[in-house]
Amino acid sequence: MSSEYLSEDPSMRACLEESSKCIGCGTCLTNCPVYAQDHREEVTARGRNRHIGDLLALPGSEKAAGDIGKCLLCGRCTMVCPRGIRNDLIVATLRQRLVARNGLPFAKNIAFRKIMQDRAMMGRSVRMAARLQKFLPGEACVVVGNAECAAVPTVRRLPLFFSALAKGRRLPAVANVFLSETLPEFIPTAGHFGVCRRVVYFSGCATEFVLPRTGEAIVRVLTEAGMDVLFPHAQGCCGLAAFANGDAETASAMARRNLEVLEKLEADDIVTGCATCGSALRDIWPRLGRDPEERARFTALAAKVRDASEVILSAADPGAFPCRSRLPRGTTITWHEPCHLGRHQKVSREPLTILRRTFGEDFHELKETGCCGFGGSFNLYHYSTSKAISALKAQNLRETAAECVVTSCPGCLIQLVDLMARHHIPGRVLHLAEAITFRG
Repeated sequence: MSSEYLSEDPSMRACLEESSKCIGCGTCLTNCPVYAQDHREEVTARGRNRHIGDLLALPGSEKAAGDIGKCLLCGRCTMVCPRGIRNDLIVATLRQRLVARNGLPFAKNIAFRKIMQDRAMMGRSVRMAARLQKFLPGEACVVVGNAECAAVPTVRRLPLFFSALAKGRRLPAVANVFLSETLPEFIPTAGHFGVCRRVVYFSGCATEFVLPRTGEAIVRVLTEAGMDVLFPHAQGCCGLAAFANGDAETASAMARRNLEVLEKLEADDIVTGCATCGSALRDIWPRLGRDPEERARFTALAAKVRDASEVILSAADPGAFPCRSRLPRGTTITWHEPCHLGRHQKVSREPLTILRRTFGEDFHELKETGCCGFGGSFNLYHYSTSKAISALKAQNLRETAAECVVTSCPGCLIQLVDLMARHHIPGRVLHLAEAITFRG
């Protein structure tokens, strides 16, 4: 199949045009965390761009499919590319071609098209997991969130006999009560600054089902900062997981359902406390519109999306910085920057400013701000590579000697819990909002 034939498809043509910008400098190789562990150029941006025509034509080999799948979509290659090539979108297009040719694997088909599209079914599935987790051993080394350790461990260790999925992972314990069951759809301001903004909180799946205390903390900080918060219970999955795995059709359906919910709400901003969701709403949704009118609606919505750190910092008075620590006095912390926040959304200054001004000398910065190695389903299908990538992060965390690791991505939080437990690094992993307050 020739590249001329492929170029008749608009998405394929865009992919060919983007990859043609590559000048073969190799800068992406030295910055790719996957290439640092798997020294094959086929798994790098330059390698894919060189053979884009053949990959789009999909010879169907298992090796080609494996190489296309072995990408974290971390954005480090785009960050350093002198031509600014969106290699993550090239990989997404290649994966869409794979799905169009071979269909979705059984497990992903069930996950994306059955469970994640149906909020009620997803809730039932998670609730079943919550019942079963009591039979799993607890992990005492790492604590999730800012709440004190209760009788129920905040981290569970999945035994090795779940080898197909778990492989001995340590995971945050599933919540017994979901976020939408604890928070109403309207939470008025609790701050003494007056109502600054009216915002919508987009929680995302992990915060809704696994980390509801994180969601409560985000809403608390927003209301303390003087904002009225709308929390629509009808919202659903952002669809980024489906999109990243080549199922653009399902991702588009998820985005449209959320669009219908969010467009009806009169708000100044749409706030996310999940870097992955923020990346989906800001960057991916406008690409999923079926026609110019729908794309324009997605684009208008994307313009209102803000990460929680952006909104929190915008509400702070620079002259009398109002944020205070919610942690015990003298607690040392460090910050892990999620790829979907720093590289995809270009939000790096805001969380660092908040943490530096709030914690002062108790804030110990990491020497290396690289990827943690999670990458969604990458962590499942390439766990050995994921662990190797996370080893550098573990070394950097140990060097900071920080007692708490702060981040703003549930996926990163899951990876941090696992790597800290595996490398015997005691501590607490929590969201930025759980570490701060506007109260004196």
